[in-house]
Amino acid sequence: MKQATRALRALTTKQRGLAAASLLALGCYCQVAVASEALEHGSSLQGGGLDRDAGEHEAHSLQHFNNHHRELCTWQSSYKEPSSYHYAVEKIGYPTEYELLVSKNQYIEDVACPVCGAEHQTVGFVGKNLREEGKCPICQSFNRLRQIAEALLPEAQRIAGRPFGSMKDLALSELAVYNTQCAGPLHTTLLGMPGYACSEYISSELAPGTTVRTTRHEDLQHTSFSNATFDLIISSEVLDHIPRPYQAHKELRRILKPGGSHIFTVPFSPTDLHDQVRASVEGGRLVHHIGPPIYAGDPLHQKGALLFTIFGQEMVDNICLLDYNVTTHRLHVGPHGILGNNAWVFVATKG
Repeated sequence: MKQATRALRALTTKQRGLAAASLLALGCYCQVAVASEALEHGSSLQGGGLDRDAGEHEAHSLQHFNNHHRELCTWQSSYKEPSSYHYAVEKIGYPTEYELLVSKNQYIEDVACPVCGAEHQTVGFVGKNLREEGKCPICQSFNRLRQIAEALLPEAQRIAGRPFGSMKDLALSELAVYNTQCAGPLHTTLLGMPGYACSEYISSELAPGTTVRTTRHEDLQHTSFSNATFDLIISSEVLDHIPRPYQAHKELRRILKPGGSHIFTVPFSPTDLHDQVRASVEGGRLVHHIGPPIYAGDPLHQKGALLFTIFGQEMVDNICLLDYNVTTHRLHVGPHGILGNNAWVFVATKG
């Protein structure tokens, strides 16, 4: 066991993912440390508090299931080309006709929103960051949130056995959905869903599951939910604000039902092999490795949410080692208002 672990740690990220997948196929039990030392330490913080369990090292077991032929999972296998992005650019390249229209007019017409289902909408793109632009005039969803919906709806169809035209349509179903945010267009659209739950990270002083002014507090590294609770989990630009993101992935897998999926976006650099760890928590102390610190707006924390990690290809390999099947989507669906060359969405499915 120890020899296998040491051997895997000595490999490159690409080799480690391929080796781990091979071990799964052979039914070999071993333990692999999937995060760097900076990420294995850390806090339960999404905003500004420190984890009482900081400093503990964790290894994640690779599970082998008898008589279960599992697809080998690596970054290479997760990204199945051609993607909708490649279909969009294969004739004229990038920018496509949609980016050219935005450059000329700052809007596109006849958009069908996969969040609220509204059709024939005119959507404006007034800033340079297309990923965060393009609000639907009906539900206010923007490009990145429509990307989440575009990747989520096929997963919902797979689980429920019937198609969904939009997130609004999904809200009428009996699926159990957990949103890691309690605000925004996705939350508003799903709020009346019978099996819907949401949470925010409020304070390190609170126990998971505590309700503060109608908002549920959860630490995604240690939630209060029971095993196998949810069919679908949504997180958008959340895991990059957690010191130990792979512990959060492990925890989210615990609360997913078998066959359930976590659909998520994070800051992602597809040309980088390794994660860029900008900050970590070591011995209960916040340490900045790369400056200056980057904070994202957060209505619950005045200073904002600190960006701990910008993810690279090894993210997918590390999630695969937690016994997920991962699909990497690079999207470009102009008729749905999904534009740009940075529309990366990840789907991690519990085996």
